Amino acid sequence: MADEQKIIVEVPSDRGYSPVTSTAELSKLEQFKKGWINAIALPDNLPDLAYTLASTVAIPALLSSCWVSIPFPGFIRLGVLGILAIAGIIALYLRQSVPEVKDVLLLRVGLVAVGVLLGI
Repeated sequence: MADEQKIIVEVPSDRGYSPVTSTAELSKLEQFKKGWINAIALPDNLPDLAYTLASTVAIPALLSSCWVSIPFPGFIRLGVLGILAIAGIIALYLRQSVPEVKDVLLLRVGLVAVGVLLGI
């Protein structure tokens, strides 16, 4: 498949013919958005949906429970808070740049917040 040739379409213009590449391929930005939409979307079938929603609550609950009960050194706690801040910035960026995932992203962030509160 790597040796396939691209289709070139010549479109008449005022100055003669100008080559225009096929627009069937998505732009890099559209591929980026479509990838995030597929990654954040909820599964279609019921068992996968139940597993996804349960793990979205249970994993943060487990981690926040460990956070409270295990005496981690200060630099590890500071590093984890930094990673959480970066994850929050990425979530805000995705919310603004890919508006199609706003509702699902809000649901997932809300479930993570519920899990954190259950773990504490």
